[in-house]
Amino acid sequence: MLGVSLGLLPSAARDLILAAAILSILLNPLLFIALDRLPQGRVRAQQGEPVTAPPAGNHIVLVGHGRVGRHIAAALKSESQPLLVIESRREIVDEVDRKSATVLVDNAAAPGVLEAAGIGKASRLIVAIPNVFEAGQIVRLARTANAGLSIIARAHSDADVEHLERLGASHVVMGERETARRMIELASGETG
Repeated sequence: MLGVSLGLLPSAARDLILAAAILSILLNPLLFIALDRLPQGRVRAQQGEPVTAPPAGNHIVLVGHGRVGRHIAAALKSESQPLLVIESRREIVDEVDRKSATVLVDNAAAPGVLEAAGIGKASRLIVAIPNVFEAGQIVRLARTANAGLSIIARAHSDADVEHLERLGASHVVMGERETARRMIELASGETG
C-alpha cells in the first residue's frame, strides 16, 4: 500500500505481488506433501554409486567434514577401525581422503541414511556439524538404532549441551570450554 500511495509502485504491480504471495501460500503445503512422497535417504557413495550394503561393523561414523570434521578425520586415519564420513555438501566431499574413509553424500538426519551407514553396528558416532537441531535429530536417531553406541557431539552453548545430552549423546564438547581448558593448561605451564 505504501509503495502505491508514494507512487513508487503501480497498482497493477501490487496486485501481481499479492497474487504471487497467495499462490505461494496455497502451493507450499502441496509441495511439502509431494516431497514427503519422494523416496527418502537416497544415499550415494564416493563415486555417486548407490550404497547397497552398510559397513560390516565396529566402524566409526563421522557426520560432517567441515572445519571441525576434517581435523577429526585426519586424526582418525591412524585408527584401526574403518571410518565412514557422512557429508551433505558435495564441494566438501571432494576433500575427504578416500583412502582412509568411505563417504556417503547425504544428510545424516534424513530417513534411512544412518541405517545405510551401518549405525546399528558402529562403535562410535561423532557429530561434528554446527547446527544443534540437526545434530540433535541425528543423535536421537542413532541412539534409537544403537543403544550402546558411543556418541560424541559438538555444541556452542550450555543449552546446546543439555539438548544433545537429553537426546542421548554420551559426550558433548563445547568449543568455548575446550578453548578455556587449553588456555589454562598453557598458562599453568603445562605443555602438550
